[in-house]
Amino acid sequence: MEELHELRRYHDATPEPAPETIGAARSRLGAHMRGGRRPRARRIRPIWALTLAGAATAALVVAVAVVPGTGKDSPAPHAYPPTATELRLRPVANVQDVADNAALLADGEPEWAAEPTQWGYVKSLGARTRTDGGEWLRGRPAATNTHEQWRRLDDKAFATIEKGRLKVSKGSEFEVSYSYLLALPTDAGQLLARIYETVDAENTRNRASFLRSAQERAEWRGKTPEEAKRLAEESLPDFTSQHRDRWAFQMIAMGMRDAALPPRLRAAMYGAMAKIPGVRYEAKSADLLKRRGITLYHVLDGYLRDEIFVNPKTYAYLGYRTIVVKDHKDGPFGTMKKGEIHNWDALIKAAVVDKAGQRPG
Repeated sequence: MEELHELRRYHDATPEPAPETIGAARSRLGAHMRGGRRPRARRIRPIWALTLAGAATAALVVAVAVVPGTGKDSPAPHAYPPTATELRLRPVANVQDVADNAALLADGEPEWAAEPTQWGYVKSLGARTRTDGGEWLRGRPAATNTHEQWRRLDDKAFATIEKGRLKVSKGSEFEVSYSYLLALPTDAGQLLARIYETVDAENTRNRASFLRSAQERAEWRGKTPEEAKRLAEESLPDFTSQHRDRWAFQMIAMGMRDAALPPRLRAAMYGAMAKIPGVRYEAKSADLLKRRGITLYHVLDGYLRDEIFVNPKTYAYLGYRTIVVKDHKDGPFGTMKKGEIHNWDALIKAAVVDKAGQRPG
């Protein structure tokens, strides 16, 4: 890990080569390759980690792809010179590196130009994590289900496939609306501040509703209003900073799970996650579709882990899971057992289309 940080510091301190230097080097390299083995037609663009000895040398080096958790699946080294964007990508050692690389790649994407009357299409795979109210899922599921949905970007309608037919409904049934998502700032710090504002407002509403219900139940049991209020306040669940951070993490994850998003916004969401206390990075993982990825996760009170899976090359969002990592007494609901999976889904496709029922090509 220290070597990665040292490499990054050395890389960041080195000036980029001049465009004419890179161009000349590529020309020489191309001429050399035309005289030998022909290059493959399809260009692979891995994540690059280079130690640069100087601007002129940088353009001539044969780079080796470095992907978090390199193993037998990793792309083989090749002789193509990296692009300027690839040269600036960092070796990934923490959540902030993921956010920085995602932001760098997003800057190279075209501007997102979707209209409010267009539809966000999402195709996902879900695991049944509980059977008929009984045991929670442990390990990989025996059965999964594929789900398709369309959401108008102005939240005026949504659509699903039911019994093989498209059903269009008015309004929105999603906890994180498109209008909310698309209004989020693409600065990570500002985005997180907006998320925390929403979490705090929702918590205030929930606690007020809980107090009213608890007080009404106490009065119904014959308690005086003063006594009922006291009992209600004593029964109010704690809301710690860890709970607040978990809600923020979950809200960002839900936004990525249920919507097609502009790349810059998605990168800012990773940046916001990097700023949430307790969010960590794991280099090796496999999602519900067994796709190789990296993980960003948050653990609540040492027992409940929420995690998202991220493509280690494109930094696209892959999916979400909640898993119990330590036995925990869950109040009146019994005990959560280590290894239980409470949510698990994978994003297959997300895109913007012109009408409900349309699938991207």
